[in-house]
Amino acid sequence: MSLEPPQDISSHLAEVFAPLPKDAVIGVAVSGGSDSVALLLALRAAMPQAHLCAATVDHGLRAEAKEEAHWVSALCGKLGVAHTTLTISDLPKGPNLQARARSARYEALAAWGRDMACRCICLGHSQTDVAENFLIRLARGSGADGLSEMRGRWTDRDMDWQRPLLAFCREDLQGFLHAQGQGWCNDPSNEDPAFMRVRMRQAAPELEALGLTGHRLAATATRMRHVQEALEFSTRGLWPQVAQIDVTDVLFDRVALSRLPREYIERMVSAALNWISGQPYRPRNSALLRALAAKKTVTLHGCVLIPQSKTVLRISREFSVVERQVAQAGAPWDGRISMVNAEKSYEIRALGPSGLGQCPGWRDSGRPRLALLASPSLWQGQRLLAAPMAQFGPKDMLKVVSPPWEW
Repeated sequence: MSLEPPQDISSHLAEVFAPLPKDAVIGVAVSGGSDSVALLLALRAAMPQAHLCAATVDHGLRAEAKEEAHWVSALCGKLGVAHTTLTISDLPKGPNLQARARSARYEALAAWGRDMACRCICLGHSQTDVAENFLIRLARGSGADGLSEMRGRWTDRDMDWQRPLLAFCREDLQGFLHAQGQGWCNDPSNEDPAFMRVRMRQAAPELEALGLTGHRLAATATRMRHVQEALEFSTRGLWPQVAQIDVTDVLFDRVALSRLPREYIERMVSAALNWISGQPYRPRNSALLRALAAKKTVTLHGCVLIPQSKTVLRISREFSVVERQVAQAGAPWDGRISMVNAEKSYEIRALGPSGLGQCPGWRDSGRPRLALLASPSLWQGQRLLAAPMAQFGPKDMLKVVSPPWEW
């Protein structure tokens, strides 16, 4: 990605989307802020024959959100762009409101994009967001992954996503809008110092005086992305040396793992935790290091880390997380286990104490009871049909999605 912004935003977008058919269906997430409004206008100018459709997400957290969605709808009407307001009424409870809102927002946008048959969904993040994100992650003590620049394009939730404006700072985009005579909505929360991002934004003039300009911070984030890519490349060759898959668990060779540089240890154990738990983000580094230093079984990230012996560290699913999960025929269980040629009356559940009681030879498997309790098993009513990890029934009735390092 070039960090020198092109003179013409629309020409830049026309080049970015040149590989797509001229009449492609392209989704745009438009909040009403300057960045997303600039993206919408520039895309309309760059791709006049494309079928643009816009969506505004209302998380139900601010009274102004409905008015902003109406404003965006009116703007889209003038531009001939179909608009949908996506209302999130059941935001999950828990800590880190912004992270929960972001996850719910992507879920809603992905579902909308699939319904609209979008080739991709575009987001209006700018170089300014890259710089602010870098500072926030730096303040949190993030490593190479956290300090990397935002991805320009990626696939998630069965949808392709793009951030085509990362070469432009917010001033570029607002200048583009001023030239068009186009206004935008100002979110009051963007001035609330309770949010770290706002405090970072307010500190920008002092940082720029020290040479830490948005452009330079974004350039450093780009370099960290290159470091991240190099680490991912080299890590792939290490997996066979230190780890193996045991049905749905990951077994680490503790001796071989301990000989690696710390960055590789943290990266690989985090990847195993994410694959088993289905969570997209790594656990906090401090929590991960405490878990690795523990000499007893500990829970982390919806998983259980079991020092099975002096040479084996087993990572399994945490039973309490999946205890009540049930998947019918055709549906995945815990995000990565499915049935093979299953009858409609079959279900996947965690083996649990009742299932383990139906597996007389489970001790012969050599696997810890704690790992077996959370392992997937196939049932027909109260009758256990298969429990691969407990060595009960056919081994080929359940299929497990391979971990990403084997793709």
